[in-house]
Amino acid sequence: MHKKTPFKLNAENAALDFVNTLDDRFASRGPRELLTGYADLLQFCEQAGILKHSEIARLGSLSKTSQETSFRFTIELRELLARIFYRVIDGRSPTAEDRIALEGWAALCRKHRELRWEDDHLAWGWKGLAANPDAPALLLADLALNLLTEDPPARLHACASDTCRWLFLDTSKNRTRRWCDMKICGNRAKARRYSAAHQN
Repeated sequence: MHKKTPFKLNAENAALDFVNTLDDRFASRGPRELLTGYADLLQFCEQAGILKHSEIARLGSLSKTSQETSFRFTIELRELLARIFYRVIDGRSPTAEDRIALEGWAALCRKHRELRWEDDHLAWGWKGLAANPDAPALLLADLALNLLTEDPPARLHACASDTCRWLFLDTSKNRTRRWCDMKICGNRAKARRYSAAHQN
């Protein structure tokens, strides 16, 4: 598997980092795609810690046709999640069409899970992910579903930069985080304010 520049993972949740792989989503010049194929998707999953290296190697050896089909499937999921997350941030419910689509993903995730006896208790586990090209999509859908149904929506935010709007969970002590990255979007905003304040 080829290696490229590491992904910037600062959303505090892999499902949100996944949505952020379409960079500059709201920029006037148009967005920039950070996932160009299945190999990129696997690298993202390994970096985000949702797939083990051995699982990545197995998935990387699957047929190119199955990888390409799954990659398109996964990008469709990303854009579904983007629509839903941004509506939730704006205090709006997902559209009926998107809600039904997400229910479909929930059903698909359940289909690929089984109850196992682990450490004296029952626990849900995944079935055959290492041989399933849709493993990245299933894991990311499951993370997103957990976030949307269990976490307080108040923690979910978008970067305050109008062109960026990367998603993140505000885990700061005072819940005052405004930027995806203070060193990038935060400093750019400070520079713009400084320039405006010192113009003749």
